Amino acid sequence: MVRVAYVDHSYHRKTLSSRFLADILRQRGHTVDFFWDEAWQGGKMVPFSQVADYDAIIMFQCRCASPEPYFRKLHPNVTHVPMLDTFGIHFGPRQHLGRYWEFFQGCKILSFSSVLHGIATSFGLRSFFTRYYPPPGDGIPSAGGVPPASARAFFWIRHEKLVSWPMVRALLHDTHFDAVHLHIAPDPDSPKPTLPTEADRKKYTISTSTWFAEKRDFLSVLERSNIFFAPRREEGIGLSFLEAMARGQCVVAPDNATMNEYILHGVNGLLYDADHPGPLDFSRFAQMGFAARQSVAVGHDRWLATHDRLEEFILMPSAAGYRRGGAFPMEGTASPLSRLQRIRNWAFVRKTERLWMPVWRLVKTLHDFFAGTAR
Repeated sequence: MVRVAYVDHSYHRKTLSSRFLADILRQRGHTVDFFWDEAWQGGKMVPFSQVADYDAIIMFQCRCASPEPYFRKLHPNVTHVPMLDTFGIHFGPRQHLGRYWEFFQGCKILSFSSVLHGIATSFGLRSFFTRYYPPPGDGIPSAGGVPPASARAFFWIRHEKLVSWPMVRALLHDTHFDAVHLHIAPDPDSPKPTLPTEADRKKYTISTSTWFAEKRDFLSVLERSNIFFAPRREEGIGLSFLEAMARGQCVVAPDNATMNEYILHGVNGLLYDADHPGPLDFSRFAQMGFAARQSVAVGHDRWLATHDRLEEFILMPSAAGYRRGGAFPMEGTASPLSRLQRIRNWAFVRKTERLWMPVWRLVKTLHDFFAGTAR
């Protein structure tokens, strides 16, 4: 049995959304100690010295503070668990990805999104891909293939620039709903939300809430709904919409990861273009909710079946993972060309790219040719 340092984003201290991974290790007899990163809200990162003596280190959606930029040089077993929504892929091409992965060169990556898995492996990192599924719930009453008497929707307004009420209104259009509940509790960094007009309230029979003192009160409102609007444009894992699927609710979500990795449009949920939202067909919401719960039940069995391999991946030394998938790039042996590659991230260099890019392509072509000849 080993001692695992679990360095985690401190927001998860309240939501407990990342605890399932630690629970798996604890159930298998390992010791897991939590360390909380506060850097996201202006606090301190966890110093690497606090976790250096552990047998294995997990960095969940954060990294430790260290003067050495390569964690592989500090410890033989580091696993990083990134979240896809950290990168904001839906906003367009990201220029910072190379700098992000630099710290984890030679470390292991645990990916809960196929998109994220593809990004990690494209940077030469050893990634283990799996999908998390919660246990299926009891299901929404009358969702078993027979449409219930009323369509009741739930939407948590979390961030105006991600999914807003005007977007949801465009999806609803003229569909009749017996009730639409808006939970108006924006994230701390969200702009002031656009709220429904009096005409909207009458048309869609809107009720609202702002916050609940007890989580059970929040759940009692949420569970009275059978249609769930996902509050974000992309997710790291997406526990909120996965739990909605597990309850048998029809999830309506942007056609982005990780939502579109779990939802098949028109079969077990509804997907839409978040940049151009338009009317959706809600006529089969009950059947789709039933299918959602069934897909979670199947997925949960698959998730449980991965636990042995997941434990093996977390506990094995980082270098062993790279021996299986090929050599990993070593900073100490990096070629001059690979070091020049990092300079491309500089702002001035990016702005003048059209001037030097033809020369760069020629140098890269010659480098690849002679490297191939040498092999």
